[in-house]
Amino acid sequence: MQLQQSFMFELMERDDFEEVVFFQDARTGLKAIVAIHDTTLGPALGGTRIWSYKNEVDALRDVLRLAKAMTLKSAAAGLNFGGGKAVIIGDPKKIKNEVLLRSYGRFIQSLGGRFITGEDVGTTVGDIRIIKTETDYVSGVKLDPSPFTAYGVYHGIKACLEYVFGDDCLDGVHVAVQGLGKVGSELVRLLIESGAKVTVTDIDEERVKACLEMGAEYVEPSRIYSVECDVFSPCALGGVINDSTIKRLRCRIVAGAANNQLESEKHGDMLANLGILYAPDYIINAGGLITVAHEYQCTNQYKEVDTEMLLKEIEQIGSRLKEIFRISENILDSSGRQVSTHKAAEIWAMERIEKLGGMKKMFIPQ
Repeated sequence: MQLQQSFMFELMERDDFEEVVFFQDARTGLKAIVAIHDTTLGPALGGTRIWSYKNEVDALRDVLRLAKAMTLKSAAAGLNFGGGKAVIIGDPKKIKNEVLLRSYGRFIQSLGGRFITGEDVGTTVGDIRIIKTETDYVSGVKLDPSPFTAYGVYHGIKACLEYVFGDDCLDGVHVAVQGLGKVGSELVRLLIESGAKVTVTDIDEERVKACLEMGAEYVEPSRIYSVECDVFSPCALGGVINDSTIKRLRCRIVAGAANNQLESEKHGDMLANLGILYAPDYIINAGGLITVAHEYQCTNQYKEVDTEMLLKEIEQIGSRLKEIFRISENILDSSGRQVSTHKAAEIWAMERIEKLGGMKKMFIPQ
């Protein structure tokens, strides 16, 4: 499918992207896109996703959407990094091999440090270690960020419970978890150990079985939205909060690890109108990004990662959510209603970028 030049720039200009780079290597079959959204606060940091997209346009839209979210996530987490993302087009079970990953690593190196990458959907810590053989600009090779993401979501859920019910105790709280990858499964473990009742779903039978052995209950994937629960926790792919699913929700809180949970911004408003508290995804799931950023900085300073300090930093996700909920209460939109928590999070993140950046300055590697 041909991408017209005017279409490309229209997509970039809509959200003020700095750079979009296409890489291909016919010898290895590599087809990759790197999107650098904003480097006001520092070099762009974001994972590499390998996914079997229907076409190049879908891949481009996805990488742009994810890169913009990374800008907001980095800023809101107090990190000195900008936002970027990369996608490699293809089925990770079929195309992924050492030669392709090393070829991709050489392309990342050619960007000169404007983009730093780590794992994402379709990649593993082992894959990032292979990529690292060809580039200095990777992180997440010592620490798997997934458990840290789950730890942040766990503390985010507790903050949401305190805001809605006045108590952050998880004992007896019912949480419906959608998606049992490395993050979702670890979140289930933390919740069950804290006394929560957990209902899970996933298309992978082995993952489901492992969670059932922990004490979780199971429903078919199509029924997870209708589970009557306190918290619905999306931990799979994005876009799951949409026109069809919102009217089926039977929860008081939406708080999960998935990126871009809202299909569009209007769905954040719809949740608010229904009295459902939404924990903005790039705030609550920032634990993995904080981990990758922490590791990268420690590596550059030839220091060991201080895991205890890292966990304390991730626990602050709960405090950030409470601040965003407060902003939501105190800012009104044009119709006189409180802004949604999704919009409040964006206001908070962009305020930091504007204060520290003034005007956008391109990051120049030293």
